Amino acid sequence: MTQDFDRLVCAPVRAHLGRPVRLPSAGDWRVDTVRGVPTLTLTLPHATLGRNLQTTHAAAPAFLACFGWWHGRLTGTDPALHLDIVGDEPADPSARRHARRARIALEALTVALGDRLTTTGLEADPWPRVPVFNAPKEARGSELGGGGREHQVEVQLADEPEHARTLPVDDVRIDGFQRQLPLGLFEGTVAHDARWTPGNKAQADLWATSPDGRVFHLFELKVADNDGLGILPELLCYLWLVHRARVGLPDGRRLTGGGAGLDAARRAERLVGWTLAPDLHPLLGTPDATPLSWIAEGLRPHMDLGMLGFHDPGGPRGFGGWRPERTWRSWAAA
Repeated sequence: MTQDFDRLVCAPVRAHLGRPVRLPSAGDWRVDTVRGVPTLTLTLPHATLGRNLQTTHAAAPAFLACFGWWHGRLTGTDPALHLDIVGDEPADPSARRHARRARIALEALTVALGDRLTTTGLEADPWPRVPVFNAPKEARGSELGGGGREHQVEVQLADEPEHARTLPVDDVRIDGFQRQLPLGLFEGTVAHDARWTPGNKAQADLWATSPDGRVFHLFELKVADNDGLGILPELLCYLWLVHRARVGLPDGRRLTGGGAGLDAARRAERLVGWTLAPDLHPLLGTPDATPLSWIAEGLRPHMDLGMLGFHDPGGPRGFGGWRPERTWRSWAAA
């Protein structure tokens, strides 16, 4: 079945993009025609969701969505997508926390794609009974010279105000970049034994507000040589957590806690999420053609999406200036 999917779906997409694109090895991939509609199905072990969202395995539902968009574009159809989760949730507590985070990303993707995506095999609610966010222990300072490449770019953007002033998007103004927005979820209280999702590293890379505070921007950052598709579920997960912090859950539960960043998000009128990278995974396309447009269309009542590209010159300074040709946003220019 997976061989047929590769031949009928992946191969034409690879040929169109001119880039090597492979299916995740996790799961079984199938393409059928149901009542005249192409249907792309991924059967995925629940344990696979217990991987880190950055990995190809845990990002498999995002691959399904992207392949669906490209297949529809190349065949002139509107395909249906089906995700069937099989088996038990991970037994390991750490993997179970990762699986919950993957399910929050999947909830956002399900809302975005609406009737195009059906999911079976999961319980209804990935949220804690009494959801509480952790808060930053202290303001993040400027520490250029330590940490990895993404850390260096974070510090550059936060510490050098000209990068915020020169964003290559005409109608977007931000009041400076802020580093790392903690978004770890806990059950009832912020304590080690109450962790619901990964706590220590569950944080968006950068955030900002418009000068008047009415727009909250969240950025998921990757540097050169880290162009996996995991950037998409990570961004969706963090955006959906912020969205739920703003509006609550459908049954009326409120998500409390967090620090100054989440308080700013709650006060804002609009939420925008950005990929921030020198290059993106081939399946995410370019500003001229991207499945983010499909996803953003369904999320538009709640938030907007955008791409920002930058030059990564290598060396200790990972940010070498904006790439305006890699800029895209889901809303029309004012």
